[in-house]
Amino acid sequence: MAAQDGNKTEKPTPQRLKQARERGQFVSTRGLIGALVFGTALVLVSNKLPDWSSTLQRSAITVFEAGIQHELGEADWIHLLRNLAVSTLVPVLMAGSMIMALVLAVHLAITGMGFSVARLTPKFSNLNPMGKLSRLPAQNLKSVIEAILLLAVMGIAIKSLFAQHAAALIRLPFQPVPLAITQVGGMITGLLWKGAAIFILFGAVDFLREYQRHSATLRMSKQEIKEEMKRNDGDPQIKARIRRLRRDLLRRQMMRDVPKANAVIVNPTHYAVAIRYELDSMPCPVCVAKGKNWLALRIRQIAVENEVPIIENPPLARALYGSIQVGNAIPPEFYKAIAEILAYIYRVMGRKLPS
Repeated sequence: MAAQDGNKTEKPTPQRLKQARERGQFVSTRGLIGALVFGTALVLVSNKLPDWSSTLQRSAITVFEAGIQHELGEADWIHLLRNLAVSTLVPVLMAGSMIMALVLAVHLAITGMGFSVARLTPKFSNLNPMGKLSRLPAQNLKSVIEAILLLAVMGIAIKSLFAQHAAALIRLPFQPVPLAITQVGGMITGLLWKGAAIFILFGAVDFLREYQRHSATLRMSKQEIKEEMKRNDGDPQIKARIRRLRRDLLRRQMMRDVPKANAVIVNPTHYAVAIRYELDSMPCPVCVAKGKNWLALRIRQIAVENEVPIIENPPLARALYGSIQVGNAIPPEFYKAIAEILAYIYRVMGRKLPS
């Protein structure tokens, strides 16, 4: 099996790529998608959180003031809570919708607008615990390595954050609460932006690795490409048999048309061409049969059996055999020679020449 996989050095054919898409085999990179989602959520939170907090604060104050000023009935509570939900939950739902749309757009962009119903079909092989257990070592090793690298990079980022803001952190307990909250929020925001950049970097590396793995999975060996071409073009033996049957059918039809010929022009032993011409229904002479060697002998035999005149003219027989196909009209350059032959046959048979 290893040797067979090592021979897969050819790029996948368009048919192989199409079949892979139909089976739902796309490049899958959860790391990149997760990093983009994290970055988008961070952008939304940074831009919308202050306005959302102010809206939530105003809505809460409105509810408390209404409760203090007068007694609220059931309808009043429903109205206040509905306004509170609209003003606070709608922005959250919109942000969630934007994140979901981003996930879908990134997935479609990575897969080239790929969607397969086959991936939705349940597979009983996925329920086999042995298959899952056999893949755990490789998956766990990959996850452990990624986690170690990510923790190391995040540790360096946190260390640089503390080193950069060491003085501000020391003064933090002696400052007013709003100012301290603002400073801590700025530090956390900076740390989150660094984390987003690190996630996106790891996601891009994961995407490149998954793309290479996907391409390696679809690679084909030269034997597979030959077999695919054979399936597309058809088995050569079957195609040869079809050609032979078609040739035999045309040959039988050709032999049935020999008795209708006006003359058979032959090279005594090698070539035979049967010519037919009807003045009333045909604009020019037509070749109804031709053959070489054994087939030429058979045409001569059928012509003798049906009293069709046989004319020996070796140059003309060879020229006609190489210039026309059965069922086609005689080329104009042979009209004079054919006319002389037909005229000779009419004189010998005592028939009236066509005017």
